[in-house]
Amino acid sequence: MNFFFGIRSKFINSEIKIPKFQNSGKFNQNIKVFEAFPLNNKWNINKTDCDENKDFYFISNEIENNKIFFLAHEHEVAQNKIKLFDELKDFNNFTDTAPAFRANLKLFLDNGGISSYQSEYPFEMTKRRGNILSPISILLNKNAEKNIIFFKNIFYKPINEKTYLYFINFQQKKIVKKVEILSNYLNEIIVDKEFLNNDIYLFTENCLGIPMYLSIKNFHLSFEHTHPPHHYILSQNRYKKINILKNEFKKIFIN
Repeated sequence: MNFFFGIRSKFINSEIKIPKFQNSGKFNQNIKVFEAFPLNNKWNINKTDCDENKDFYFISNEIENNKIFFLAHEHEVAQNKIKLFDELKDFNNFTDTAPAFRANLKLFLDNGGISSYQSEYPFEMTKRRGNILSPISILLNKNAEKNIIFFKNIFYKPINEKTYLYFINFQQKKIVKKVEILSNYLNEIIVDKEFLNNDIYLFTENCLGIPMYLSIKNFHLSFEHTHPPHHYILSQNRYKKINILKNEFKKIFIN
């Protein structure tokens, strides 16, 4: 099962487009969009009254940075209008497809540019903790008017837990910026141009998620993402190599 998310920011607008069909072409017109957000240590789950046509659901006005969305039948959640859960559940396998089920997250400026990226967050990822390691300079534009990192975490427990995101200069072995972030939230970090060099990396402490990189220049948008580091290593021991590298980063903020 996949969850989906949008971005609410004073700088840009966003829209999520979720298919009612699988990659094989199989439709399910009876499946509906539900939203979930943590409230008083419970997941508050409601059916979403969003726009739709015969092929897609369109979510825009409903987007908030603490909300996630998913597809389900009403009987899979509950017949009640509002249902509270102690943890997120794997309600169905409709979005468990190969190739992967894709929803589109569109970012746009009023009278300006448009860019997009997929908006899936797998259920199994909500159960895990770990460290994100990502380059910065190759994904943002030093000449842009504004550079932003959006970091989305979804944790299966309905909590807004504080942790930290670090900008680390790996050559100098030091933290150059420490940012407080929340779990189950879309965190927005403005990136200073001084951090856009090849020596600085993004690193998270005990928190997995999806980092997204936005540059805005002359009413145009560049919206980028990066894959986990092991996707770029072809050797059979790539996971071991990445663990060694991440441990080097951990030593920096532990010390």
